Amino acid sequence: MTTAAYITVLLRQLRPLAINVGLAIYIFHRLSDPTGASLLESLVNIFAQIHAYASQNVLILHRWDFVLPLMNFISTIAQDVVAIAGISGLLRVGYFLYHFQLSDWKDLLLRTCFRWMKPFINKKLQKIANKILKEADSMLAKEPNRTIRLSLPKNGLADDIILNELSLCANRENTKCQSGKISGTLYSGGNKHSELMCKVYEFYLWSNPLKPGVWPRVNQCEAEIVAMTARILNGAPIGCVTSGGTESILTAVRAHVELFGKQRGIACPEIICGSTAHCALNKACEVLNVRLVSIDCDDDNSYELKAAAVQKQITCNTIMIFASAPSFPHGVIDPIDDLSALAKQYDIGLHIDACLGGFILPFCQEDIVPRAFDFRLPGVTSMSADTHKYGHATKGTSVVLFKSSDLQHASYFSYSHWSGGLYITPTFAGSRPGALIACAWAALVSIGYSGYQQRARVIVEAARRIADAIKSIDGLKLMTQNPTIVVCFTSDVFNIYRLKDTMSKMGWSLNPLQQPAAMNICVTESLDVEEFLQDLRSAVNEVQASIPQQEMGGTEMIYKTIRMLPPAAVEFAMHRFTDASLAP
Repeated sequence: MTTAAYITVLLRQLRPLAINVGLAIYIFHRLSDPTGASLLESLVNIFAQIHAYASQNVLILHRWDFVLPLMNFISTIAQDVVAIAGISGLLRVGYFLYHFQLSDWKDLLLRTCFRWMKPFINKKLQKIANKILKEADSMLAKEPNRTIRLSLPKNGLADDIILNELSLCANRENTKCQSGKISGTLYSGGNKHSELMCKVYEFYLWSNPLKPGVWPRVNQCEAEIVAMTARILNGAPIGCVTSGGTESILTAVRAHVELFGKQRGIACPEIICGSTAHCALNKACEVLNVRLVSIDCDDDNSYELKAAAVQKQITCNTIMIFASAPSFPHGVIDPIDDLSALAKQYDIGLHIDACLGGFILPFCQEDIVPRAFDFRLPGVTSMSADTHKYGHATKGTSVVLFKSSDLQHASYFSYSHWSGGLYITPTFAGSRPGALIACAWAALVSIGYSGYQQRARVIVEAARRIADAIKSIDGLKLMTQNPTIVVCFTSDVFNIYRLKDTMSKMGWSLNPLQQPAAMNICVTESLDVEEFLQDLRSAVNEVQASIPQQEMGGTEMIYKTIRMLPPAAVEFAMHRFTDASLAP
């Protein structure tokens, strides 16, 4: 290793310890002179001594008149730079202390402690990992006698072998998914629609919009998808098709970081959201190095992101507010008209996550959705809506819309100096499956406005029926007062996670929630409302009857354990479980 490489590696290893080194110097200084000058005064004295020593040597070694004034000038500049750095550092620390939330401090402390302790508890962590891996197959419903291939077959398999092997699994898995007992996940049904999707996909099986001149019809499909989605959301046809809600949110955040952040000279951008915001936003902020300011939405049991709470958190670094229409956990639509006025007042962005409601809410009557939530509001700068949910397209497409071309251009990636030629993409992905875009287009035009209206009416009526029934079930407490898609509920009588596990035994796949403990169901067309309510009443009776003697286990055990562990330890377990899901 060369000297330069050694120094670079050393500095990289020491950089995270800069604060610790500074604290160590301060402690040493205090211990050596407890009642003496402050560290700042000592630093100034050191500068003065260096300056005096250097001046004396210059007078001895050099007789030129300009050397001493030049050295004095350089010394003054050096001290000014140190002073500016100190003042800047103090201002940053002050800003950090003022705007950092208690939860941020707690999380930082726990993560730091876990990182320091990890080498000492590595054996216990490994035991946890082994236990997860041991139970993973059953938790992930993997067949114990499945065929596993870890290398290419010497000779390619025959078509009938491949098709038979996949069809056996597909028939079993699809039967379970089409039972109507899964919350969300499978939003479309019906053989006729599925056949249309298969035929369209086959037309553009190998297409790639990265080469726009090769499949111009695919590009036209994308433009028409954007225009049709923008029309129902009262916006301009400015946007693109992404791979899903997560990428739509990533793309919107990147655009705001560029236009509302970098172009305004904001080096440490911040986004404000509610605690009910989809965690895809957390992923986007982590990837793009944005500080996420999360506001607790359950303080008054409304689960809304209130404008008054947002206003208190807006700073000179705020680039965007993030709102939901509706939120995934509780199915609540944030007061977007109030947030729009706030965004307009402070000249910041406002993204509306309508990934869940983008193809339901625009088709609802005014008495169902009385307040505007889309581009009708002047403060809304971007929106996301998933075509692969209630747009009834095949999985893998979503739409991100922008208020202006400038904001969309800020989301583009372009590079003009690549040896491979000019390169530009509208999303994070390079190559994209044109077949999925064609399927999304086919879904929109085959269902049409009246079709979406009718489907939205069915979904909302089902959600309202479930909500009304939950109000009448002794032991349950409704958390979504005026649901449109998602119905959320909990219990003050028994642990709601026990109800979730009991419903799972009946074949239902519902979503457990936390902070506070609850569960929800995302209504789809395939849901049999009467069967769900019948099983729910039966499960509630079973749980209430077994409260005294039932031992803790299942989902209840998982979430109770999570509350006892630091976030980093929980993430360690989650990583190992994901490892197991990625294993064959």
